[in-house]
Amino acid sequence: MGDSDNFLFFGMIGLYTPVLILQAYCLFHAYQNNNVQRWVWLIIFLPGIGCAIYLYQNFYNRQNIESLAEGVKHVVNSNYKLEQLEKAHRLSDNFATKTNLAAGYATFGRYDDAIALYKECMQGFMADDPTLRMKLLRVYFLKQDFEACIGLGYQLRSEKLFQYAEERIVFAWALHSAGKTAEAEGEFAAMDKPSSNHKHRLEYCKFLLATERVETAREKLTLLLDEFGLMKGPERKFNSDVYHEAKDLSFKIKTS
Repeated sequence: MGDSDNFLFFGMIGLYTPVLILQAYCLFHAYQNNNVQRWVWLIIFLPGIGCAIYLYQNFYNRQNIESLAEGVKHVVNSNYKLEQLEKAHRLSDNFATKTNLAAGYATFGRYDDAIALYKECMQGFMADDPTLRMKLLRVYFLKQDFEACIGLGYQLRSEKLFQYAEERIVFAWALHSAGKTAEAEGEFAAMDKPSSNHKHRLEYCKFLLATERVETAREKLTLLLDEFGLMKGPERKFNSDVYHEAKDLSFKIKTS
């Protein structure tokens, strides 16, 4: 046997020895757990794949497997949805398909693509449309382009639609992120209206905590939770997510 043959021979031994050990272990474990009939042929005749499947089925936590499956399902479904949005845009290039696809791109973190599409829509009589500018503002924030986000926020300040929109919260956080904390507080304070603006006021509490004013945040959270306690029916259901988040935040403050 030549040197090259020796090298190949010992290389194959080096490759197969761990597989043989793994096979032996899987067969022994299958025997102990009365799984021989189900697994023996798969482990023997497809050693690598068979052992991998056996270990996966018998040693992975079932909850982890289910979580993984759900994650894969979500990614597959989400990719499918995005592909459908792209297909709809290719078939009919109009305002609706552009904005729908832009929203999809933003969801998937493709911020530059989303920005480009929103800007394409801002033409003619839609050039100054506040709804489009608010969508663009949000994407700039997600991209962490705070200066562009703030620039749009300044333009939108006079728009009635912007006054109590959630995009104004985004604008306030962009100001804080850009070091303009005093301006950010002015925006949050302007949105701090009793018996309304529950989402805005919760974000104000978060801002107060971020700027180390725990006592003020605690007081505002207490007032907010008291209001939630008086809510009934549809209003309570509509604000349930904000309520639970406020309750969790209040608990964290008490236990910190």
